[in-house]
Amino acid sequence: MTDNLDLIDVITERDGMLGYIKLNKPEEDAEPIELEDLLAALKDNDITFGIKTDVVEKLANRPIYGIKIEVARGVEPIDGDDGYVNYFVKKSNEYKPEISEEEGRVDFKDLDYFQLVKKGQVLCEIVKETKGTDGTNIYGAPVPAKEGRPPISPKGRNTELSEDGTKLIATCDGSVRFIRDVVDVNEVLRIPSGVDQTTGNINFTGDVIISGDVCYGYSVKSGGNIKVNGVVEGASIEAEGDVFVSQGINGGEGQKIFIAGNLSCRYIEDAEIEILGDIKADYIIGSNIVCHGNIELSGRKGLLVGGSVKIYGDLEAKDIGNQNERHTRIEIIGIEVFDKEAFDKLVKTRDGFRERYENIYKTLNQLDRVVDHDDPEMVGKLDLLKLQRDMMKKQINKIDKEIQELRSKIGYVYNGSVICRRKLYQGVKIYFGETRFRFELDSLEHCKIYWYEGEIMQGML
Repeated sequence: MTDNLDLIDVITERDGMLGYIKLNKPEEDAEPIELEDLLAALKDNDITFGIKTDVVEKLANRPIYGIKIEVARGVEPIDGDDGYVNYFVKKSNEYKPEISEEEGRVDFKDLDYFQLVKKGQVLCEIVKETKGTDGTNIYGAPVPAKEGRPPISPKGRNTELSEDGTKLIATCDGSVRFIRDVVDVNEVLRIPSGVDQTTGNINFTGDVIISGDVCYGYSVKSGGNIKVNGVVEGASIEAEGDVFVSQGINGGEGQKIFIAGNLSCRYIEDAEIEILGDIKADYIIGSNIVCHGNIELSGRKGLLVGGSVKIYGDLEAKDIGNQNERHTRIEIIGIEVFDKEAFDKLVKTRDGFRERYENIYKTLNQLDRVVDHDDPEMVGKLDLLKLQRDMMKKQINKIDKEIQELRSKIGYVYNGSVICRRKLYQGVKIYFGETRFRFELDSLEHCKIYWYEGEIMQGML
């Protein structure tokens, strides 16, 4: 090593991440700068990491004067990535109507605006932040990396995080609602407006509350109850529970309503309805209704006129029909009465014989193709099977006849009735099964029409 250290300038930049050497030209008679001189200069400046040995060697062999040469470089830190949420459900601003390629029409009905999810369904994936990797400067000191920012938690109502915190899972069936980036699952679907082109058709597993109307041509399907704070106008309704309509129901062509529970509304006009529970309304006009429960028309009008009603229970109204004798049909549906135990026993016995008959028939067909018909023993076995087959057939025919006789004895009990608290007009046809109630007057007042011991009876209220 020479005494040329004063000719070597060591320069650092970028907070100690880069190191340079700048050589000053020595006197003509001075000793040349050697490798040891360069390394010693770096050491004197505490540069111990990231030294480019090959560059330093070349600089010692072929000195370059007056220009700074990079001879050391640290390792840059790698900052951590920010966490983020990858949603598997749509936000409301992501919905777009379907456009028919052939006709160019926009279909607003099937928007799926209210997303439905199942219990256990993964709603989103949470990608956590990373810490990053520290670097090292040319002094050998660590350079800390920046940690990524954690994602905003999307956990809302009726959701839970997986054990590792990377998935958000629905804890119940419901509809998705976003509050900024937080996901809620609501068991009750609340629609702040009506059901129209802005919402599309509704199909929900729980209760549905609609603040407005259900508009023409749209449908609402619920696995629970439905509440409509408006009218149902030419729309389709299907509910596994009860239905409440604050105004009324106006039917539409091809639109049907099925309710497994009860229906409460102000009026029903020109509608097709099947209901397993009861109906409570003010009036029903021109509608076709099948009701497995009771119908009570007890509002200001309390009127039934036009259309047809098939009902298992009681129909109660103030007025039925009108002075114009508008055709109105009411049918009380009966319940079959017969010896069900005997009937089921006969069917079970017949089905047992049929199964044995089929087995014998298949066995005969198989043996008939392979046996030696000149063998008396085998022919005897075939004849025995044929005899058994014919006996099974006779037994089946006999039991079929007994079943038909039992069917012919089936009777009907009519538990329902028609109760009219003001006037029952001509033009109203009341049937108990196929038997029609007839009256000669223009109208009947304060009456009850019911079935008793095989006859239609008329009582007074």
